[in-house]
Amino acid sequence: MAGTGFTSGADGTMPQIVRTDDVLGGDPRIEDHRIGVYHVYQRYMEGDETPEEIATSYDISVAEVHASLAYAFSNPEEMREIEARNQARYDEDAGNRVTPDDRA
Repeated sequence: MAGTGFTSGADGTMPQIVRTDDVLGGDPRIEDHRIGVYHVYQRYMEGDETPEEIATSYDISVAEVHASLAYAFSNPEEMREIEARNQARYDEDAGNRVTPDDRA
């Protein structure tokens, strides 16, 4: 918007959500970071953190958090698919985890 003085990214560009096959298994992520959209979305949906707190913890801009959330809310089915895939991996690896009772 001309005349507003608004800039979103450090260089004045809008943060981009990208996919790269060899980064995060091709899941959507914030450009120039290995921070997945789902990671930001999950923390936000848990309800304990504001976008500002998420940005601080990941050392990214608030604009990048909002870009991630906009993508996530625009693609709810994809977020559910990522969540299901992550849960399946977690369940599959359950037998390999060491718990306090496993230590002798």
